[in-house]
Amino acid sequence: MEIMRPEIQVEECSSTAARLVIGPLERGYGQTIGNALRRVLLSSIKGAAISAVRVEGAQHEFTTIPGMKEDVIELLLNLKHVPVRSHSAEYRTLKLDVEGGKKVTAADFQEDSDIEFIDPDAYICTLAEGHSLSLEVYIEQGVGYATVDRPRPSYLPVDALMIDAIYSPILRVKYEVQNERVGQKTDYEKIVMNVTTNGVVAPDIAVAEAAKLLREYFDIVIQELRKLHPAELGLFDDESASQPSGNSQAGDGADNPPENALLNKPVRELELSIRSENCLLRGGIHTIGDLVSRSKDDLLKIRNLGKISLREIEEKMTKYGIVLSDDKASAENSSKED
Repeated sequence: MEIMRPEIQVEECSSTAARLVIGPLERGYGQTIGNALRRVLLSSIKGAAISAVRVEGAQHEFTTIPGMKEDVIELLLNLKHVPVRSHSAEYRTLKLDVEGGKKVTAADFQEDSDIEFIDPDAYICTLAEGHSLSLEVYIEQGVGYATVDRPRPSYLPVDALMIDAIYSPILRVKYEVQNERVGQKTDYEKIVMNVTTNGVVAPDIAVAEAAKLLREYFDIVIQELRKLHPAELGLFDDESASQPSGNSQAGDGADNPPENALLNKPVRELELSIRSENCLLRGGIHTIGDLVSRSKDDLLKIRNLGKISLREIEEKMTKYGIVLSDDKASAENSSKED
């Protein structure tokens, strides 16, 4: 089946909302692709959340804190909805110590280089004059939504209160399939998709992440079926059209040496922090090969990619025996040699 290559237009894009148009598509593929992307977006995009809190003077959820307008249950609900970005794969703790009277917001937390509050004005509680509040939150990465009755992590102290964790950065996904005309043919479709996030992940990058997840699963299906029918499935005649994200199979031959398989791996396999991975994707770097072709100076020119992220990328690359070049010419030569 000849597939017409669709174009993707990103319209009205901001840090929290985007409208994407994908088309033209063969009849029926609008619903197929649109529904798959929507389901993965809502369920499988990695994020971070405040998962637990230890409040000084509160032994359980039904406690009241002197001088605080809200009770502890309301405090937990407010913390639950604070959008947060974590650059650490491990859990992190942040302290908040404030004196009344004031409205307490996310900006009152102590600073941490691995944690970003997307909305510093996110409301937490109101404290009366002459009173103080001291608490410590636990922030971790995850996927989807985790209820409060999940298994309790071993690192939590006895007096820490668990919270329903909203890890997913996706707030809403809506799509519509519309008719599309190509020349004289009117039997094509296009997807008009509106994606809204909490700002932790850009909407267009979230769609790219969802597509990558689907591709990885489909690659596994193809690889497994290829083992059963190696002579019948000519699915890999053009490796550039579909490069599996995992290790290449032993029978690939000279056309796919280990070096090429490594360079074609997506940057996701480096297991970088969300911030670093998003910066690379925003800079048009999707594979390790793309990364090798850039110098350190090139990477530092990418928006929001600083020296800490660069150091993390270098550490991950050394696991594959790759050292990033200091200048662009060396990077291009290194990429060609590989």
